[in-house]
Amino acid sequence: MWARRAPVHIARRLISARQLGTAAAATATAAATNANAKAKAPLPVCGQPLPHTHPHLFPIDFARGTDASAGGGVAHDHITPGIPASEYEARRRALMDSLPSGSVAVLMGGRIKYMSRNIFYRFRQESNFWYLTGLQDPDCMLVLEKNSSARGYRMLLFVPPRDTHNEAWDGPICGIDGATAVFGADEAYANDPAIMLHHLQLILSSSSHIYVDLPSQPTVPRQAVRGTRFSIRDFLAPPTPTGMDLFVRKSDFDTVQRLLGDPRNTRSLVHELDRMRIKKSENELKVMRHAGAISGAAMAETMRYAADGMLESEAQAAFEFGCARRGAERQAYVPVFASGRNALMIHYVRNDAVIPKGSVLSVDAGCEFAGYASDITRTFPTAADGRFSSAQRDLYEALLATLKGCTRLATASQGYSLAQLHRRSVEMLSAELRRLGFSLRSGTLERVLYPHYIGHWLGIDLHDTSTVERSRRLEPGMVITVEPGLYVPDDDAFPAAFRGLGMRVEDDVAVGYDDNIVLSADAPKEVADIEAVCAGRI
Repeated sequence: MWARRAPVHIARRLISARQLGTAAAATATAAATNANAKAKAPLPVCGQPLPHTHPHLFPIDFARGTDASAGGGVAHDHITPGIPASEYEARRRALMDSLPSGSVAVLMGGRIKYMSRNIFYRFRQESNFWYLTGLQDPDCMLVLEKNSSARGYRMLLFVPPRDTHNEAWDGPICGIDGATAVFGADEAYANDPAIMLHHLQLILSSSSHIYVDLPSQPTVPRQAVRGTRFSIRDFLAPPTPTGMDLFVRKSDFDTVQRLLGDPRNTRSLVHELDRMRIKKSENELKVMRHAGAISGAAMAETMRYAADGMLESEAQAAFEFGCARRGAERQAYVPVFASGRNALMIHYVRNDAVIPKGSVLSVDAGCEFAGYASDITRTFPTAADGRFSSAQRDLYEALLATLKGCTRLATASQGYSLAQLHRRSVEMLSAELRRLGFSLRSGTLERVLYPHYIGHWLGIDLHDTSTVERSRRLEPGMVITVEPGLYVPDDDAFPAAFRGLGMRVEDDVAVGYDDNIVLSADAPKEVADIEAVCAGRI
């Protein structure tokens, strides 16, 4: 998916010594209870797949397929497919080790979003919360308190408690028992607003450095209204229609706002977590390679299926089905299936036109697998013989040469940044177009023909780690997209044979020191391979 070019200490609420002593005793009791429960109880059933409930989704080796029954065994130590509990623990430890003494980190999980009334969108967990926990339930809060224990921190989770009525409708959830037994919390509590506020007051009153991951536009009531209740979760995350998380008193809401909402008293966690997330672990790269393999195979199937006279949306359905049947949870973004002149629109997602005869179809699509995104673009002919026209082939080969050239430079030893790769892509495309007879004035390429960036960071989010500058040099473990594009308008300034053609080609690249891995290699991109697949010969 294209990337647009870039045109303290807290004022604490007073708490009495008796309150602190009572709370400390309660906390110690809860911790002991949780530890005993972990040691004795079998692992609970949770709403999300886990190895003890869905073993077929947890193969030790993805190369054998997403079904563990295909051979190789079950990864019993994993929290999410491909990522073991020890890695989630290491992520939390690394975060807290990076923060100064006296630090506490507060992160909100995602909320269910609604299309209309009670009709909800499929839930997706907030990325940073997921990165540190692997927990998929909505309406959760994570608190990490740095201390001198062997673990280095104390982990609290606030989660929806189990409810027989709700589970009859929506199925099981993690619950308080799952938060400790499965997801590693030292203590877990119901996400009741009064309980959450009580613990926040206790923890933040003894913390010197407060780090918070909050939505960019928290909900803040303008004035107190008698009878109106105010929500801690509305402040910390976008609201839902439920009343389970509402404060009775506005004064309680104001306390939360004072504790966590004043930027003078808190620091953002986003930079800290982006710094960690920018470099992927070996396990993460394996998951991303599998996401790329799923999308690549689905792309090849779509090349065979798409044809002149077909609706763009039918080709889209073929791609999405190909991803779903290979284990993808969802599409990573709204895909582009742009045929004919629709491909001149970079952000074309209507996908509702009939594919014109003799055109090419530009497909920008990728699945999300086990929480990680893939992002692939291919442009291919839809004619019955599967062949590009002469002009289509020439323009596509100009893009392909640029893609390959930039990919070769995407290693740590080459010393390039994403910004420098973009400049090289402009130079490469300019040379390719001049060879094809384009007369380019200064700035024409970047203003008109190639108005987007060469790529972006990729990971849990499609446009991952947004605070990491494009000027940062590439390092092993980083994953980027490489995506040159060309969009030739109907303008006498350009050769007639190419007018009205829009094309992109994109790969996902895992950076190494002297080399790299193309995670999307399963999607055909050589002209001969594309034409053979489109004609049904392979």
